[in-house]
Amino acid sequence: MLASFKKKFIKTSLIYYIYRYFKYKFKSFTSYGGSGEDIFISKFFRNFKKGFYVDIGALHPINGSLTYLLYKKGWNGINIDMMQENLRLFDIFRKRDKNLDIAVSSSKGSINAYLFEVGSGLNTNHLKNATEWKHKINKNFMIRKVRKNTLTNILKNNKVIKDFDFLNIDVEGHEFDVLKGLNLKKFRPKLISIEIHVLKTKDIFRSNIFKYLSKNNYELVSQYKQTSFFTPK
Repeated sequence: MLASFKKKFIKTSLIYYIYRYFKYKFKSFTSYGGSGEDIFISKFFRNFKKGFYVDIGALHPINGSLTYLLYKKGWNGINIDMMQENLRLFDIFRKRDKNLDIAVSSSKGSINAYLFEVGSGLNTNHLKNATEWKHKINKNFMIRKVRKNTLTNILKNNKVIKDFDFLNIDVEGHEFDVLKGLNLKKFRPKLISIEIHVLKTKDIFRSNIFKYLSKNNYELVSQYKQTSFFTPK
């Protein structure tokens, strides 16, 4: 009854429109993500006082982070990066989190890391991407052998629950290999954000990532630049 009264009398009034104008004029949304993706994430989990995330290719605890807003709300989780140098800042600024120095891929063992510099968002396990960036920025990369493991193994080893809240995958072209190492029957995150490197939005639907997640009953619910968001059907 109250909702009906509000819709019929309050929301149609001039005072209400003026109120909404000033409400959104002065209300701002803080974002730390590269393209504001973390605002969508924060709104998606607006009713969650606390939760758990797994951030693969975490890189930096604040700048460009899709999980820092959640951390500020009281969440905690696991940050994974293949460079120990990057994780030193996480140890300082993300005390509630667990920070793992390892590459995530489709199998266990070792893998080449193609590194431009510490803290670079271009560092990758994907040679094609590294080579393309080498020519674009006219800078060579170094090669370092690093440990790798599957995401399924990492989640099991760290006793992560099946339906944990948020999974972010940002590994510069190696995203599909990360997904192939995740058993989506054993682990069903409520929201997955993942970079899909295509030129046009329509190309997302032809990507291996979209097909793999669709096959495992996940659906695309939003898109921010190169970051796609999937939820279980």
